[in-house]
Amino acid sequence: MSVISKSPEETASIHGIGADVLRQEEARHPREGMPKWQWQIIILGNGIMSLVNGYDVSNVANVQILIYKAFGHIELLPWISLAYSVVNMATIPLARKLTGICELRTLCLVSCLLVMAGSALSGAAPNVQAVIVGRALLALGGAPMYQIALTYNVVFAYPHELGLAQAVLGAFFAVGLITGPIIGGAFADNEHTTWRWAFYIVLPLTALVSLCIFFYPSYRVPSRKSALTNLKEFDWIGCVLHIGTFILLGLSCIFSGPTWAWNSGSTIAVWVLLGVVFAAYVAQQTLCLFTTPERRIFPVSILRKSRVVVLTFVCSTCNAVCYGVNLYYTPIYFAFTRGYGPLAAAVRLLPFVCVFIVMTFFSGGLLPAVKYYMPFYVVGGILILVGAGVEQTITAHSSEAKVLGLEALIGAGVGLLWQLAAPVSTMVLEPHERLDAMALVNMAALGGTAIALSIAGTIYQNVGYILVESALDGFGYSSHDVRELLAGADSPILRGGHPEVLVLVVDAITKTILRCFYITLAASAICFIAACCMKFEALPFKKPEAPKGSESAEKTPSV
Repeated sequence: MSVISKSPEETASIHGIGADVLRQEEARHPREGMPKWQWQIIILGNGIMSLVNGYDVSNVANVQILIYKAFGHIELLPWISLAYSVVNMATIPLARKLTGICELRTLCLVSCLLVMAGSALSGAAPNVQAVIVGRALLALGGAPMYQIALTYNVVFAYPHELGLAQAVLGAFFAVGLITGPIIGGAFADNEHTTWRWAFYIVLPLTALVSLCIFFYPSYRVPSRKSALTNLKEFDWIGCVLHIGTFILLGLSCIFSGPTWAWNSGSTIAVWVLLGVVFAAYVAQQTLCLFTTPERRIFPVSILRKSRVVVLTFVCSTCNAVCYGVNLYYTPIYFAFTRGYGPLAAAVRLLPFVCVFIVMTFFSGGLLPAVKYYMPFYVVGGILILVGAGVEQTITAHSSEAKVLGLEALIGAGVGLLWQLAAPVSTMVLEPHERLDAMALVNMAALGGTAIALSIAGTIYQNVGYILVESALDGFGYSSHDVRELLAGADSPILRGGHPEVLVLVVDAITKTILRCFYITLAASAICFIAACCMKFEALPFKKPEAPKGSESAEKTPSV
């Protein structure tokens, strides 16, 4: 068990903030003496934070077409869904630093206010630009909120509990993701509500989080420096370069092709600028320009220190890529090939999500007993790789049972690995490095999803346009009609109802979705290779030995 030492000579850099932080040593665990009900409220509050985070990723999937019909601007349509994921990933390192500087309960309440403001703005938006800005505000609040949940888990959970505590976050996140399209579509289809309630529903959930926060223990990462001093020493250059990299990545992927021609000056300029900013970011973090190794915005030091952390980060990122691509593009497959509406298509994700949740708890509970982490990663990588490989044999006429079975197989592999990086990393790193490891876990999960959706969106819009336009050559449809079709709008191509046209369109869309699934195949292969490079070693999971007379002496608090 660990507690903060009182010796100022033993300093550490938690989160790389450049502060002299008192190291933890084997002594009194922060959870010791905490009532069981308080720990359970922490688990509940963290779960709701994760639920809101997952819901905000996907809640526009079934309402963005209605937003387009209300406000127009089809060129901005992809930003409605991607704004949250891209801005969230862009601000995760900033959130990581703030959790190392601020008192966590106060920071969480501020994050809740940002989420509520973003929800209200998106729901009451007078135009599509306001919806996008509201989604960005949601991400600004969601990034630190999720990071705070991870921090409370790693600080207050006992080592043998951390896997299950992380499984709770993963399960709530998955529930939020799957219910996002369903709830959004239900509001949109109800004559007494509109798509705006898909955003308003976040308000009471966030209010519930705020209520739970008042029962959280107050916690601030120990530092000998004031919060103001830590802010002055902040790696602001690295922060700006990180944010710039991901915002430019989103701009490049979304606007290249649908809005700007690939050979246009705008497209060339934005891709060149992305390359320059990314190169500057890598150089600045590697060479510690205008900062120090301890203050860098990205936790490079723990990646250099441990091969295990690097490999689990790679596996987690690839895992999130597979998760994002299948979650977004499987419903599109069912919508075009079976003619399902938004709700019916979203329900077809249940095999994927249900198996994902079960496997998340299975791995989180079994790892402390088995202790060997490599077999989990190898088996998970194999499940995803096999599922992604067979997925390439899908056609427009494949049976629904086959597609759902492949979903379940991929969901099993993704769920098996989803939260393993947290307990594995905390076991191989020093106590003062574990919060940085949680930031990597967060970046892998949300960053992998954001990258996957950006790249898959580029493939879907550009390759899909080429295939559909080629298939419909000679039928007299405009490029705008094709763009509306790909966006899921009520395109003249579908309204015409010509059987030959529909067959050609479905075949072209199916081929496009399979190209998107190439991303899953590549990511699963990388994940499997990284898993094979791990050591076959056991981790020292131990249950706490509580002092006599305390609550934990009678029974170890559980998740």
